[in-house]
Amino acid sequence: MMRHFYLYLIKEEFANHFFGREFKIFRLFQDYIWTSSDHHVYPVLKQQVEYVTKTIPVIYLDEWMKTFLSKREDYQYVTPIHKIYLSKKRGNATLLLKDRYIEITSSGSYEAETVFFEILRKFDTCFLAIDFQNEQYGWLNPIKKRNFV
Repeated sequence: MMRHFYLYLIKEEFANHFFGREFKIFRLFQDYIWTSSDHHVYPVLKQQVEYVTKTIPVIYLDEWMKTFLSKREDYQYVTPIHKIYLSKKRGNATLLLKDRYIEITSSGSYEAETVFFEILRKFDTCFLAIDFQNEQYGWLNPIKKRNFV
């Protein structure tokens, strides 16, 4: 079964605010993705999405991914796509970097996509992964609530 994820880099202040209320931010992205660009609410949704997200530093993150993955025998890089093919046809995953989101497509074992998730988690703690087809979403790195005494 093919899995498809969109990862957005959320500004820290909004990541902290929406921790535990991820459904609200998921709905915003869902409405944005499924609203036609000629619909009257589209510009507002686009502005809201751009307000809560950070631009993906594609060139820097591309190098970051290659640094962590280049020693793997199951890794392949063809600009701008990063691929992992697990041995014995256990599964594969493809990562594509864009300036507003990261797209990951995978099939078979969850191991290949998990490799990408682990590397992205080290890069920034505020990535939100969304699977629109199955309406699933979550932080790559759970945000710890601050305790104020």
